[in-house]
Amino acid sequence: MKLGGVEQWLILRGQDVNKPVLLFLSGGPGASEAARVLRFNRELEKNFVVVIWEQRGCGKSYPAGANLTVEQYTADVIELSEMLRARFNEQKIYLVGHSWGTIIGLLAARERPDLYHAYVGTAQMVDVLETDRMIYDLMLEHARQTDDTDFVKTLQAQGPPPYFGKNPIQPYATLFGREYQLFEAPNIKDETYRREGDAIMLMLKQPEYGWLDRIYYLLGLMTTFNAVYPQLQEMDFRVDAARLELPVYIVLGRHDMNNPSPLPEAYFDKLEAPKKKLIFFQDSGHGMLWEEAELFHRLMVDTVLAETWQN
Repeated sequence: MKLGGVEQWLILRGQDVNKPVLLFLSGGPGASEAARVLRFNRELEKNFVVVIWEQRGCGKSYPAGANLTVEQYTADVIELSEMLRARFNEQKIYLVGHSWGTIIGLLAARERPDLYHAYVGTAQMVDVLETDRMIYDLMLEHARQTDDTDFVKTLQAQGPPPYFGKNPIQPYATLFGREYQLFEAPNIKDETYRREGDAIMLMLKQPEYGWLDRIYYLLGLMTTFNAVYPQLQEMDFRVDAARLELPVYIVLGRHDMNNPSPLPEAYFDKLEAPKKKLIFFQDSGHGMLWEEAELFHRLMVDTVLAETWQN
């Protein structure tokens, strides 16, 4: 379908077209998390029409890589939400974002709360620059404490975030990759996710993707990130989105060090909304909706749906 004047792709799955519509916004920027949702969140299809959007510059929508601005992504979310309301004859839909997806999701919810029964932010981002500097300080201190002098030199050479230039993904990948290796991977409790949760391997087996789509996926990880991530450095939702006119659910993994909890907790405390809940998943990290998929499904059905659904 066309969003923002360019062709973009959706994956729609469900067991009943009369169920409420759930629009999922992948993390990134530049990534598609469709394969993880399809592998670990199939239970949602019993209670929702699940819509996974391949964002411009990502995955199957990689050719739609023009105008990669936060404002355009947000406009795409709103336009798509309007289309889904019309297609499924619903007054409102559910909006679920993960990581980067929570940025454009929250902005869309702030601008058009009338479109959504509720907004669910998993690994809710609040202030990208402050978060990344927290990770930098954590990694530098860990390297010093473990006498990893090579990595201390690496971090000191690249300095603390933000990173700009032609290829900012390189220093970010150095930082985030080490964080994942030390703090995320060892805390993955779910054995199925540990075996099968690798995003690249899932993507390679994803039947919705042809070989060209797989190339697009890898290109998006590099080029789209480089175009979009530098735009996020002045964002602070504690200032920019302190009030939302719809129910808000913020879901955090207790072991998430890619988005340490003090910032989303501080945002939640400040947030004014008709209804708000902060939920911690105790046995997972940044990917809590896949690492504890059954718990996420129960949350969406027994809490979010039960508290907000109106025909």
